[in-house]
Amino acid sequence: MKRKLIIFVLAILVLSVIGLSLIACNRATTQGQLSNFLVDHAEEVFVYDVKNELTNETGTYTVNVKMHEAGSTINCPDPISNVSKGVLVESVLLIGTTEYKTGCFFNIVNGTSLMTPKYTYRIQKENGVETFSMKGSYDGANFSYEKNVNNELNDGNIKLKGTYYDNNEFHQSLRTVTTFSTNFSFSFVVPLVSPSENASVSLTARCSQTAYVKTPFTETIDPENGVNCYNVRISRSTKVAGIDQSLYYATDNLKAENSTFKFKNVLVKFYEPITSAEGTKYVVYSLKSAQIH
Repeated sequence: MKRKLIIFVLAILVLSVIGLSLIACNRATTQGQLSNFLVDHAEEVFVYDVKNELTNETGTYTVNVKMHEAGSTINCPDPISNVSKGVLVESVLLIGTTEYKTGCFFNIVNGTSLMTPKYTYRIQKENGVETFSMKGSYDGANFSYEKNVNNELNDGNIKLKGTYYDNNEFHQSLRTVTTFSTNFSFSFVVPLVSPSENASVSLTARCSQTAYVKTPFTETIDPENGVNCYNVRISRSTKVAGIDQSLYYATDNLKAENSTFKFKNVLVKFYEPITSAEGTKYVVYSLKSAQIH
């Protein structure tokens, strides 16, 4: 359980930039680098096959991206009424006997900023029993949270500086960037609230190359080579320095399985590192379906 917990903490650290997104304060980027990927449709669903190379456990990772109009009520995870127009990104990871649920609601417009994080949550269960939960909200550069670790309650605030993003759903947020290239690089901070840590964490996203990735979802595009992708590396400057996540975002828009609409910057595959006595292994996420609902 401890090893699996560490794995997923690394996953949500990217920031999901989630930081990748350029989902953050307006100092993160010029407005020309931001985009709303739900302009012509309201909901996207992605399903990934998951394998832990260290334990050989397998599972599924499902991501739901949904637009909500101003005045709507959302669950994040508790009901929140009369929200601004925004996007709720939620995910469920099932692997072995463990379940992780995360979510973040982003205001599409907040003053002069686009896609700013407003509400966030994370819930972990082992064999159906909740072992950790966290919910939080943003007020400018101040992040307020409540967390429950094995029925021990705690709350607090984390001050953020410079470019900041949300810790949950960072991977999908990165899709809002319109300036992906092989010279892409930026640093940012995220508030990290885990069972063992409450801190502001510095992260860096870099892309220096492209690579082809094969996936059943896009087999008709180029069966021989697969999908050309930007290889984005996510690194943390403190505890996991030198161990990067590796994410692959499609360079071209990809057509949904059940619609004529196309997805922007689809996350086709990603790797989360695990450190052990056997060396570095990975949890591998491979896209197997992508639909518009």
